[in-house]
Amino acid sequence: MKYQIYLVGLLIFISLVTHVAATDYLDTGKSNDAVVQDVKDTMSKEALFNSTVDVRGKATPVITGTNLAGATVSTTSPQPKSRLFSPMSSWRLALQDTSDRSVTLQMSQSNDVVYGKGTIAVEGMVQNVTATGTYSGNKLSLDILTADLTLFRLDLTLNRKSFSGDYHGYSPSITSWKGIAMGSIN
Repeated sequence: MKYQIYLVGLLIFISLVTHVAATDYLDTGKSNDAVVQDVKDTMSKEALFNSTVDVRGKATPVITGTNLAGATVSTTSPQPKSRLFSPMSSWRLALQDTSDRSVTLQMSQSNDVVYGKGTIAVEGMVQNVTATGTYSGNKLSLDILTADLTLFRLDLTLNRKSFSGDYHGYSPSITSWKGIAMGSIN
């Protein structure tokens, strides 16, 4: 029992000492402006806030504060990517699995990104679709999304103005499936 009373007294003492120390620390008598200036003075010594000079004597905004002696920065703008097709092109695709689908797209291009919209026809039904993808070299990754949220994810190989490959279909109502895709750019 005496041990418990001693422990409670010790905890109260520690709590009071902590409160007094915190009060003394927070009540420095400085105004907010003085506190802000104190923080600025302290932080101004940090390398993050100092603009350093590289080996050629030019200021650099490198966060690490150091540059490698052989590092260079290009001042020329990057060359634009080659165009896959004219600014607006018509694409025709055939998607084959247990059903045959015909896709017609009006596609645009920006650098290595292609995007557009069109229609997909299957068994006499036609739906609107949107398409987006990227290409690198002769490889094209294209996603076609229907109005009923069926997604066709195509991995195609380009050969001039034609392409072929396979695709995976995803639908909210049925399990995913695989198929073959082929088409052309007009």
